[in-house]
Formats: sequence, structure tokens, C-alpha cells
Amino acid sequence: MNRAFLYNASANLITFVLMMLMSVCLTPYIVHTLGVEAFGLIHLTQNMINYLSVITASLSAVVVRFFSVAAHKGEMEKAQRYLASYFVSSFLLSISLFLLCLFVSHQLVEWLHVPVHLAKDTQTAFILGGLLFMLNFVMSGIGAAPFYANKLYVSSIGQAIQMFLRALMIVILFTWTTPAIWHIPLAAVIGSLAAMGIGIYYFKKLIPWFSFKWRHVSLSSSLTLVRSGVWHSFEQMGILLFLQIDLLMTNLLIGAEATGQYAAILQFPLLLRTLAGTLAVVFAPTITKFYSNQDKEGLIQYAANAIKWSGLFVAFPAALLGGLAGPLMLLWLGPAFEELKWLLMIHAAYLCLTLMFLPLTYVPTVFNRLKVPAVVTLILGVSNVLFAYGLTHLLQLGLYGIASAGAMVLLIKNIVFLPFYTARITNQKRTIFYKHTLVPLAGGLFIWGICAGIQAVYNVTSWWELFCIGGLCFILYMGYLYLFAGTKRERMQLMRKVKHAVSR
Repeated sequence: MNRAFLYNASANLITFVLMMLMSVCLTPYIVHTLGVEAFGLIHLTQNMINYLSVITASLSAVVVRFFSVAAHKGEMEKAQRYLASYFVSSFLLSISLFLLCLFVSHQLVEWLHVPVHLAKDTQTAFILGGLLFMLNFVMSGIGAAPFYANKLYVSSIGQAIQMFLRALMIVILFTWTTPAIWHIPLAAVIGSLAAMGIGIYYFKKLIPWFSFKWRHVSLSSSLTLVRSGVWHSFEQMGILLFLQIDLLMTNLLIGAEATGQYAAILQFPLLLRTLAGTLAVVFAPTITKFYSNQDKEGLIQYAANAIKWSGLFVAFPAALLGGLAGPLMLLWLGPAFEELKWLLMIHAAYLCLTLMFLPLTYVPTVFNRLKVPAVVTLILGVSNVLFAYGLTHLLQLGLYGIASAGAMVLLIKNIVFLPFYTARITNQKRTIFYKHTLVPLAGGLFIWGICAGIQAVYNVTSWWELFCIGGLCFILYMGYLYLFAGTKRERMQLMRKVKHAVSR
């Protein structure tokens, strides 16, 4: 592992820990302050706004790739055209989409199950959420600088500051004014503006050779991005249908209160997905560089190792979440939510299996082979909606039907399709990536078994006991990593580095 990787991974993990702590603290605070129904509407409206990413993904999903490949090849003029064209295109498109959000906000209450007393606040929250989405859309171009320079910890700094300001503003608004749903997206907008300022500063610092000039704005460059990214839009449509359709279906099929309960449950699976995503993106710059240098053998080996290390990072929190789901729900949100622990276990189990494959998603991107993943993802997304409707409405499984449908679809996509397709486009054996999953899976089962065994003989009733169990599991998992995660040579190198650090 080189220094850049360690910096990026460490920064992303620290950001994830901060995100987790803030989510753990803010979720019960918001639920008890605004109520379960209001909490569900906050996340439901933001999910609905995220559906606009079907349109924006055609630009934002590929601009970093095109810019980085061109810059690594020394084609600086070409790289500047891609980025300048993106900034202008994203700004114009953002204005159009924000006007669409204004129109939709007036129809929102008629489409959803929204209590009358929350109708106006929900509309305001939707408009502010639309503004937040547009800011993040434009900021995707700013993220090209740390990606190209392989200094993703810069983006992590911005995210950490954004999260801190968001949490601070929520507390201030709830304390100094009458708490309302729209305070949550307003706080997020304020945090996003601060992150944008930091991003612009480092953007100029990391790629000083870039300067925005109107002569670099090119319709042909924009069309190149759109043509390549159109399949990303189709893929994004499928992703939304099996990752961000849960709350909408819960609201339409079950009701507003169930939406709030499920939104609370989803906080931890969302954190796991965020952790896996931030880890996966750490590997992306090096994968892009291997491709730019036409080193396919190095790319395959690096991607395989990325699966193993990503899996090892994700397996521990996923297993801990599933193994301690019962006492966690009781202590976190109260007795009314304890019965939903099985939902948390379902999410923890399938995410432990599927999230380790996320680094492979960057391989079709750098090869610009996006058509097949897009079509498959869209088909699976539609299947998820049909499964969820059948299990929830026809078989009357409620929230468990929605969770089970998502689990089945994600298992098919990440465990079956993604490694097979990656092996195919790189001319490798179809099973080349699976052998790297054994150590993470065994580690996850090891930790889950310890948690289950402790609860079988001891009743966990306090946060202190929960933290002690987590600490014990962490120590045991570190021992497991030392013994099984690396080779004997890697363990010796690690010990030498530790001794050298201690001596210094």
C-alpha cells in the first residue's frame, strides 16, 4: 500500500466514523423532536429528488473519468475542454431541473400519504432538497481535481466539514426556532456551500494548470460526455429502483408511519453503503491509472486485492450491526423499534456479501463498457419493484417484503453479474475474483457468531455493555486480520513498519 492510498483510506474512514456518530446521535433526536411520520417524509422527499440523477448521471458519472484519462496521457488541452464544458452544461441543466422541482413540489401532497399539518413543510423541504441536489451536481466537476491527483482525502475534508455544519445548524434551528421538516435540508444546503468553498480552494491548488476559458467550452466535448454517460443514466435508473425506491413504496403501500420507521432502520444500511462506496472510490484513481498505462495485468491484480480489502473493512461493521441488532435498536430508538431488529439483520447479512464487490464497478467505467451493466441494472431495478409489490402487497409481508426484494436483487447484481462481466471484458476466468471473498466472509461470520454467543448467555441492557462487546470484537477481528488477511511476507513487512514508526 502506498502513501496516497493510506491517506485516502484513512481520511475516508475518519469521515465515515464522523458520519456514523452524527447519524446515531441525530436520528433519535430528530425522530423524538419531529415525530416518526415527519422523519420518514424528510428522507422520502430527498429520495424522490435523487431520481433526478437519472438525468444528471449522463454528465457527472463520466466527467472525472474522461478528464483524468486525458490528463494522465498529457492531453491537457483536451482535459480542460471536458471540464469547462461540464461546468457550463451542469449549471444550465441545474437551473432547468430546479424549475422542475418547483413545479413538482405543488403536486407532491396529492401523490403521497402526507398528514395535512405537514403538507406545507414537506413542500418547502422538497424545494430546498432540490437546491441541495443541484449544488452537489455542479460540485461533481470540482471533485475531478482530487481524483486526478489521487488525493481523495481532500474531498473527505470537505465532507467532514459539511456534515459537522449540517448537524450544528440542525441543533441551532431546532433550539432557536420551532422545529420543522425543512430545517433538515436547509442545514444541508448551508453545509454544502461550505464544502463547495473548500472544494474550489483545493481545486485551484491541485490542478493550477487548469483555467476556465470560454474557448474551452465545446459542444462536441459535452456530447462526448453525454454519449458515454447515457448508459450511466440507464444504470442510475436501475440503481434508484432497487436502492432508493424502498421509502416510496412503503409510503404508497403501507403508510406514513411505516415510512418513518423504515427510514430510521435504513440509517445503518445507508452508512454501510457509504462506507463501502468511500472505500471503493479510493481504489478508482489507481484503476484508472493502470488502464491509462495499458497495464491490464496490474489492473486485474489490483482490482482483486481491492475486493479483499474492501470486504475486510465492510465485514466487521456489517457483522457487528447484524449480531447486535436487538440491543442496538432497543437502546437507540426505544422499545417500539426493537421488534424491527430482524429488518436490520436482513440488511446487514446481504450487504456483508455484496458491498465488497463495489471496486469492480470502476472497471467497466474505465474500459467505457457501460451498455451491458446499464441494461442489466435497469432490468434488476424493475424486478425489485415487482418483487417488493408482490411480497408486500400480495403476500402481506410488509416491510420484510420490501427488504427481502432488495436483498435478492442486489445479490444477483453484485455477486453474480458484476464479477462475471468484469472478468469477461478483461478476458479473465469468470471465477477469478471469488477466491478473494473467502477471508472477508469468514471474518464476518466470526464476529457475528461472537455477538450471538454473548447475547445467548448475557442480556445487554446498556450502551456501556454494547461498547464493551464492540471493543472485544474489534480486538479479536484485528487478530483475525493479522493471521489470515495477509501473507507471511506482508505480516513481516507490517511489523517492520510498526517497529520503525515506534523507534522514530
